[in-house]
Amino acid sequence: CAAVLAWDGKLVLGHAPSNWAEDLSLVIVIASMTGIGALSLALNQGRLARHHQREAQTDALTGLLNRRALFDLHGKTPVSAFTAVVVFDLDGFKAINDQFGHAAGDEVLRVFAEVLCAGLRPNDSVARMGGEEFAMVLRRILPEVAGATAERVRAAFAARTIETETGPLRCTVSAGFAFGSTEGMSFDKVLSAADKALYAAKRAGRNRVLDFRLAG
Repeated sequence: CAAVLAWDGKLVLGHAPSNWAEDLSLVIVIASMTGIGALSLALNQGRLARHHQREAQTDALTGLLNRRALFDLHGKTPVSAFTAVVVFDLDGFKAINDQFGHAAGDEVLRVFAEVLCAGLRPNDSVARMGGEEFAMVLRRILPEVAGATAERVRAAFAARTIETETGPLRCTVSAGFAFGSTEGMSFDKVLSAADKALYAAKRAGRNRVLDFRLAG
């Protein structure tokens, strides 16, 4: 059989094949090595594509989904009467940045993301919508349970002491939530209703959760 050696990633033929069996053997070896290289390249390209896709859908600071990813996930499906959208907004966040610095503000955002994810069910999803605003989508849930879930997040965050480079601090969050309908409602419309409930909570004194149906 022809001697075929790999040297610095190149094929080196030891001597010329003298018959068809050696020709076939050489072809098989070359084809095998070429196939392995192509497979390795394809796997690497696949990994890179998945990495870039994750980066495009993930908020770099908190590791949560970003706004675009949340809309990709829910934006094309009508929201049912048993799906709730909860919108959270950190209270007085600009003052935290001004007083403690942006590094402290970033830590506050990371801690809130951690609190938001605690106890999350497999079918639920959370995202950072931008700035200090976050959203949670709760599927197959009753209104009282959705309200209790948002309240749990609010209370846990209010009780949390956040350690920063400039010292410990505490922060609160306001939230509003809304449901879809039996006929199905657009995700954008439900999100807008939850936003209205959120800002009603802000006007009512902050650090509270309001249901859109009761927000007035």
